[in-house]
Amino acid sequence: MLLRLCAGISIGPNRIRVRLVSFGLVIDMTIAMRPGGNILSAAIKGATKLMDETGQVASLEDVAAIIQVCPDRLRAVVPDTCTLLQATAANALMLLQDTCVRLASATCSNNPMQQFAALAEAFVEWGYHYPREFRIIGSMPAGVFETDPNLMRYESAIHEVMYRILDRAKQQGTLPQDQDIAQFIAIAHTYAYGVVSKMLLGDLARWNPGMTDREAAHHNLTIFINQFLGRSAQI
Repeated sequence: MLLRLCAGISIGPNRIRVRLVSFGLVIDMTIAMRPGGNILSAAIKGATKLMDETGQVASLEDVAAIIQVCPDRLRAVVPDTCTLLQATAANALMLLQDTCVRLASATCSNNPMQQFAALAEAFVEWGYHYPREFRIIGSMPAGVFETDPNLMRYESAIHEVMYRILDRAKQQGTLPQDQDIAQFIAIAHTYAYGVVSKMLLGDLARWNPGMTDREAAHHNLTIFINQFLGRSAQI
């Protein structure tokens, strides 16, 4: 059973809806095509740039200045900095989901370990192509993240895909029966975040002679999957 979504995309007036068909999961990408949507998109880009440059949550005034709209017009779409931060984080997770869906759907294999490896590859590629968004998610306070149902839904959807892949691996005998899947997902998330962070710092290649930082990131996650998910997996 492959991880596919080609027939599971629908576009409505307010959101893009993606279904990971094999697992019956629905992800709502909620940067809406609605009045004010262009200002919201511009504000997210501006806030992402400012947060990456300063390491601080951008004020509405600073964001309004960088996207060249008056603050009151921005507030009509984004009432406060917390809302803007949550929208910026949601955009970052949408980019991650898009990368996961694209790479996982291209995996021409029934092997759940290869499908899991595709998700690991997606995480590296997300960090490589969207480093600012990666850093925003990594630096977002847990208290802010966990109180936003949209952010939690995005994260939970990705974790659910991971869980179902690993559960299928356990049913097939590839994964040890005593493996705690939820715990492994937490460990894998932490390890992958560390690998990508080191990649973006330019501090992986020196530990992996002959590789670029990007290649080393993929290599290290492949080793991690092989070591912790059974040596019989052919990644």
